[in-house]
Amino acid sequence: MYEKLDKLREEVRRCEKRVADAQNRLKTAQEKLKDSEASQILSDVGAMKLTPEELAKVLALVKSGQLGNGAVQDKETKSDSHYDYGVKKDEAMTDEIAEDEETKEVNADEDY
Repeated sequence: MYEKLDKLREEVRRCEKRVADAQNRLKTAQEKLKDSEASQILSDVGAMKLTPEELAKVLALVKSGQLGNGAVQDKETKSDSHYDYGVKKDEAMTDEIAEDEETKEVNADEDY
């Protein structure tokens, strides 16, 4: 007599289970995304090779809007700031070039 109600209740239970499973998958995916974003941020910051003090100043400039996304910057920020990303990047590139030249010299010595 109540077969239709029983079927509907069972369907509701199945739907609730699917929703709960989907919510668990969503939560897991969100956690993975957050972890990956944090890892990428740490990697990017580490690649800049800044001291904690320099990093704090760069972040303060970014937060205040004085330091743009790298493509658009005003002239005052570029010339007045010792912590401009471009300046540090150029210094880091100079260091990398010097290290590469030293490595080439060492490798050349090893060949003989």
